[in-house]
Amino acid sequence: MKKLLIVIVIIISGIKSTAQVSNRNLFIDSVFNYICESKILHAEIVIKQAVLETGWFKSKFLMKKNNIFAFRKKEYLSFKSWKDCVDYYKTWQKKHYKNPQENYYQFLVRIKYATPEYPVHLKKINCVKSCN
Repeated sequence: MKKLLIVIVIIISGIKSTAQVSNRNLFIDSVFNYICESKILHAEIVIKQAVLETGWFKSKFLMKKNNIFAFRKKEYLSFKSWKDCVDYYKTWQKKHYKNPQENYYQFLVRIKYATPEYPVHLKKINCVKSCN
């Protein structure tokens, strides 16, 4: 009886995990599509930033604030929705990224959005498609 119960728990856990991964992938697709629609430059890198900053959108702290890029001034910013955060990113990018020929990874480090190791972590993330 115990073995049957353990098997059932494992099966249910697996179903739940699969559903969570599926939902997360759909969410990543939605965010990426909105980044593309917003005409944010280097969308393939930007989605990786959101993935890294939120730990694949699992960070309860940042997700509660709809702050998928971990923007902060003195404290982490809060947004009404994750789309508002993407809109903020677009405005932020427009203000700071003046040379579209500059390597975007180097730009993020240069303006101190990130540490020198940040691009290495971004490049390891495999979630990218391309904007159509």
